[in-house]
Amino acid sequence: MTPLSVAIDNLLAKANPVSETEVLPVSQAAGRVLAAPVVSGCNVPAFANSQMDGYAARAQDLVAGQVYAVSQRIAAGQPPLPLAAGSLARIFTGAPMPEGADTVVMQEDTELATELANGAQAFSSGSVQGLPPVRVLRVGASGQFVRRPAADLRLGQTVLAAGHRLRAADLGLLSSIGCTEVSVVRRLRAAVFSSGDELVAPGQPLAPGKIYDSNRPMMMALLRGLGVEVTDMGCLPDRLDATRAALSAAAGAHDLLMTSGGVSVGEEDHMKAAVQAEGSLDLWKIAIKPGKPFAHGRIGPAAFVGLPGNPVSSWVTFVLLVQPFVRRLSGEAQTAPMRCLLAAGFDWPRPDKREEFLRGRLTDAGQVVLHDRQDSHILSSVCESEGLVRIPPGEPISVGQMVWFYPFQGLV
Repeated sequence: MTPLSVAIDNLLAKANPVSETEVLPVSQAAGRVLAAPVVSGCNVPAFANSQMDGYAARAQDLVAGQVYAVSQRIAAGQPPLPLAAGSLARIFTGAPMPEGADTVVMQEDTELATELANGAQAFSSGSVQGLPPVRVLRVGASGQFVRRPAADLRLGQTVLAAGHRLRAADLGLLSSIGCTEVSVVRRLRAAVFSSGDELVAPGQPLAPGKIYDSNRPMMMALLRGLGVEVTDMGCLPDRLDATRAALSAAAGAHDLLMTSGGVSVGEEDHMKAAVQAEGSLDLWKIAIKPGKPFAHGRIGPAAFVGLPGNPVSSWVTFVLLVQPFVRRLSGEAQTAPMRCLLAAGFDWPRPDKREEFLRGRLTDAGQVVLHDRQDSHILSSVCESEGLVRIPPGEPISVGQMVWFYPFQGLV
């Protein structure tokens, strides 16, 4: 059997990323993959500004308990005057620092006063625009509560690299440098099939021996969660000619063809023969549990992926194998599934010789515990779990031992 890491490397090596690009407004680019790096055309912030509501001052002039006149009021968006000697400037969060000021005394560290300190210059009887003098209760060092120019981004800096999938925060970051549009990779196009005369569409009568088609809606949702443009190709009958015709027709308009089940050697499983007749097919036995059978190939310009028929096996192989493959096809630089190390809240004394991926959830204490049903046909166990727990081949696990956890967060 093929180790999972080898299978992933082989699969990624066969991926031909989408090369076509398009330009989109930043506001419409969430979930898309950057085709080119974005470089900042300005400093962020562009000017020194206050981090707090309070009073701008020159740090070396401040003495705790001293009373100071307030020489000006500076709101966000308002250009300030130079700071008058011996005075404070009333300032609000985001407002530009006046020339000569290098610190901000937050409002909570001051109190209004009725007198001016001896020798302090009076500004309209101790105030400007009705602003009373202020006693400074606590003083800070130079730079306190001041946002420096370019503290976030600097002019000419690469803000986001090509291959990055844009998230909501990224759109805010791009807008902060005045970016209005970005070059992104064209969406990956995938055709999703079911196969088998035993499958019935939800909502239709369920005759004896029939089952509802659950894998196809699940696979389509998983692909859409990765930003893929998905075409529902329906359920193929158990006929070789119909399967070949459908695959061949879909290959010309899609980058990826995906099925579940139907690639075994059974007399009624025509998917394997159809893919081999129309293109090429590799059947891999992956050394994981669940999800051992996995098919990969190509029909014309389109890649082909065949997942196991059991719904949990299909889900697991999607998370571990198809997800990085789809990310690579979509032009993403980062393809590995998200994972983290957590303490096991369970014992697993009898490990399999294969790598196991068990369904689990997090506890309030930050441990991961297992779902009580791990059969590959129990789809409800996926719905009642929060991720997959990796059990290394042949390695027993005890409570408290650190294990890798692959969260479902980020998938639909």
